[in-house]
Amino acid sequence: MASRSQRASGLLRINVPVSFGVSHLAPVWGQFRDLHPGVKLDITLTDRVVDLVEEGFDMAVRIGQLESSSLVSRMIATSRLVLCASPHYLAIHGQPSSPKDLINHAVVAYSYATQKDDWQLMGPEGPVIAKTQPVIHANSGETCRAIAVSSQGIILQPLFIVDEELKAGRLVPVLPQYTAAELGIYVVYPSRQHLSTKVRALVDFLSQYFAAHPLMNQDSIEVQQD
Repeated sequence: MASRSQRASGLLRINVPVSFGVSHLAPVWGQFRDLHPGVKLDITLTDRVVDLVEEGFDMAVRIGQLESSSLVSRMIATSRLVLCASPHYLAIHGQPSSPKDLINHAVVAYSYATQKDDWQLMGPEGPVIAKTQPVIHANSGETCRAIAVSSQGIILQPLFIVDEELKAGRLVPVLPQYTAAELGIYVVYPSRQHLSTKVRALVDFLSQYFAAHPLMNQDSIEVQQD
């Protein structure tokens, strides 16, 4: 990659999700610039799915199930969804014993979730769909996390958003015998044809970075127990 640093140049406009962009991408932009000092970065953080061509972005990072499109995608990492709530919320309202019990619990839901308010889980009996009636919707995973920490309900969020709260015991797993889908984290860009050197350089960099620094999976964290 270092050999490309003289050839990769120009302005590179990137769209990234807010929570992932802050927690996992913000620290790496400087490393990329060290390798490619001729590239100027214009980074926009939003969870809205932007139209890359219409809005003038060179590439984007997207999380979850990708819709069919003409965009080229490359997976760079994965992260599991985790069902969790605060110990205080569960002490008051009880721990659900099965996914069907979630309909009777306060739920804080992510507005842009592909599964909407029907949460898809895998349990001992196979795949199940847990229907929920959220008391709060938010278009920010970090907002959902903060609301859950304040004991307002149960959330289903990527581990990269809730890992610190789980390790500290501010959140604890709900229905641990059930698991949620693993999310793909992708870079997407308009076309392989005439792919610019600056886009290729960043795609290669992010792929290599997350191969060397994989995101934590659900089994790798130590949850604080009282």
